[in-house]
Amino acid sequence: MSRYLKGRDTALQTVAAQLVSTLVAAATALAINYSIAISILIGGIIGVTANLWLALVVFRPALGAPTQKMLTAFYVGEFGKFIITAVLFLLAFKQIGFLKEAAYAATMIMAYVMVQVVAWIYPLMRRKV
Repeated sequence: MSRYLKGRDTALQTVAAQLVSTLVAAATALAINYSIAISILIGGIIGVTANLWLALVVFRPALGAPTQKMLTAFYVGEFGKFIITAVLFLLAFKQIGFLKEAAYAATMIMAYVMVQVVAWIYPLMRRKV
């Protein structure tokens, strides 16, 4: 029996599904435009990184851990996810020149939203299978 809370595997599989969807979308966008593909890749990776942090931190407490410890892990995970997302978006906008153009910035944000949608839908799809 796993020492981790039930759901850790699903959380990590969800992050893997987010990564795969990001890579597929970016690879598909290469047929359209290199900068669009990079925008999608960056937005997706920002979401994947933040959600990986959340999954690792939230499911870190062992089974049977005190409720307060589990709740603290959740809040630390959510706060970290917010900070990681904000910092990575800031770095992307500061370091990558073409993201200053509205179309590329919107594409990056759309990719981030796509990754979040995968996080909401993937567990529901798994339950029905």
